[in-house]
Amino acid sequence: MPGARATVSKIGEDALGGDLVNMAFDTRYNLNKIARAIKSEGTAATEHGLTYTPKILAMREVPTGKFAYGASCVVDSTYIYPNPGTDDATWTYILVDPLTTGSFKKRMKGRPCILIGDGKVSDYDYKLHSGYDTFKVFTTGTLTIEADAYDPGSGGGTDTQTATFNHGLGYAPIFAPFVEYETDLYFYYMANGTFNTSIVNGGTWQASAIYKTGEDVMDSGSVLYTCIKTHTSSAADEPGVGVNWSTYWELAEDVDYTNTYVNNLEDTKVNLWVFGDDGQHNYYYIYLYSTSTQLVLEYKRVVTASDEPIYTYEPEPAGTVTVDYTVFYNRADEEFNLLIG
Repeated sequence: MPGARATVSKIGEDALGGDLVNMAFDTRYNLNKIARAIKSEGTAATEHGLTYTPKILAMREVPTGKFAYGASCVVDSTYIYPNPGTDDATWTYILVDPLTTGSFKKRMKGRPCILIGDGKVSDYDYKLHSGYDTFKVFTTGTLTIEADAYDPGSGGGTDTQTATFNHGLGYAPIFAPFVEYETDLYFYYMANGTFNTSIVNGGTWQASAIYKTGEDVMDSGSVLYTCIKTHTSSAADEPGVGVNWSTYWELAEDVDYTNTYVNNLEDTKVNLWVFGDDGQHNYYYIYLYSTSTQLVLEYKRVVTASDEPIYTYEPEPAGTVTVDYTVFYNRADEEFNLLIG
């Protein structure tokens, strides 16, 4: 890294020769620099104040005082375009870090500021720039819900289980993972299958095709495989058959609604409608959000009532839902503008 470098270690660790994981920060690496936080209660476009398209993070307020992800918000080189829908508000956090090429420099005359890094082009080039806010970790931990088997009878019913962490900050914080406020697991996995299935040959494996990591294909017997290494296919790596198939493929995992690791849901599929589903199933919902007192994980199971010929009653077995979380000191409900200066 050109210019000076600053390294700060965790307590008891070596700042000069210690592992990166034990550093509080190391200015060989960029810190995300938060320039603004804007609350929008409608869909009107708002100028963000930068001269390029910045990275953004958006949260939903659902309802007042309950903060979660999944906000619909678009950004270009001039405006942010929020869409709170039926929610109370969209909160957009604008980062100096560019999503596309661009530069911006604040006029810092008369204001003390720590700047470390190149800085020849833009504020982004400073690895550390104290004129902006950054994400500050408050704590990490795990929330787990162990839900017992649920059998409401053929009339159906709903069971909701909750796990909470009392953060004690006195305000709703920003947190990770960046998972939708509500995830319908049944449709999530249907969408996941639609997104991941290869478009080549209708999803059926063929030779001389480019398959990418994460894509699913079927063999001639409709067995589903997931690509684990991008490659151009040949007979030698045909899934389940070729001599080298296990280098490039693995059997696709069956969906297990009774054991959900919430962090895996960060790639939630958006704006995908799945039609033609009239089979037998129950519904499973995951909720993750913060309030002024808690981080909350909810697991809701809806057992469908028997209604032949469409549905056949099926009770729910025991299930586990787990999330590894990070709570930041950063407030989710604070508007500010650090671009002025």
